[in-house]
Amino acid sequence: MEKKELLIRMIGLSGEMPVDMAVKLLGSATYTASVVSGLKKQGYIAVRSRDGIKGYVLRSKGKKTLMQCDPKVFELYLSGNAETNHIRSEPHRRQRLHRMSMAWVFLYQLGIAIFITDKPAYPPAVGKLGANPVYYGAAEFKKAADMTRGSRACGVLCEEKAVFVVYHTMDKLMKWSKKTERAMRGYVECSLICGGDMLRADAIMIGNTMDMLLVLLESDGGLKGNLFQIDDTYDHYYFTPMYEDCRVQMKLITDSRAEILMRKLLGNMFVLSEAKEYALADGFDQAGRPVYFLYKLDLLQLIRIKQETIWGRAGVAYCLDYQADILQEFLGEEIELHPVISAKALEYLCGCEACEA
Repeated sequence: MEKKELLIRMIGLSGEMPVDMAVKLLGSATYTASVVSGLKKQGYIAVRSRDGIKGYVLRSKGKKTLMQCDPKVFELYLSGNAETNHIRSEPHRRQRLHRMSMAWVFLYQLGIAIFITDKPAYPPAVGKLGANPVYYGAAEFKKAADMTRGSRACGVLCEEKAVFVVYHTMDKLMKWSKKTERAMRGYVECSLICGGDMLRADAIMIGNTMDMLLVLLESDGGLKGNLFQIDDTYDHYYFTPMYEDCRVQMKLITDSRAEILMRKLLGNMFVLSEAKEYALADGFDQAGRPVYFLYKLDLLQLIRIKQETIWGRAGVAYCLDYQADILQEFLGEEIELHPVISAKALEYLCGCEACEA
């Protein structure tokens, strides 16, 4: 797919794409400026700047082109009264489109199927998806589920043996209604049961940077109690920043086989505990100290480990290199942190997969 076509298609899915996402999608600031300039001159896209929010939107020529070339993909997004077709001017509505757009771009760059023609209809038969995960934007299932209206979810990520409700918190706490998000989880799990699978839905929280991890972990819900704070809506909340290095983290979250390989690699140095759903320590070192694997950034796990350090229990933890500074700040000196180089970890996992193939 040509880069120019890819940009137009992403704007079509998003309704309004943040201007800085174009560079992340196309990869070069100079090339992106050239492509954007050409598309603006040809009348395919326009820049919308208002209330301090700046994004790219499709003009009528761009919408018409997408509808003619690929109506099966874009009819849902560019026809009728769809939110991505008639973009409202209110800042909170535009910001929601931006959050959704950033999730589209982020997951596409990880090699996850996002276009309707590249994946089965929702709900998929998760156990028959194979090794490659697929992502469904909110518009692909929300029309059939009134109970999910008001949810802050951007979409649902499905893998062979797991399903995740995806949220994008950007660089601040999002609004959060426990009742609504529980309904969202319930809908996803029920829809998969109807499709023949019985899986628990977990949550993936995307943030702009690693700094957002501290904000999420320390949130008390705000003065009105309507902002995100860690609760029991999901059994697991995984946080990932929008970094290129987080490719290996997402693989460990969504691919159970990769997680087993990583545990084997690190477990050569320790006495590993038997894998249990809610076990806190992953093993013990020669001194009897607990060993924790933190590379998936499970918020609930981090909270529990922090409580252990408050009680004075020292331990050893392994994480990925870009996670180390923030984790050390949160967990304190009681935890001896050992970062794993992300690129090396990804190389190891891909090499193991190649050998298995």
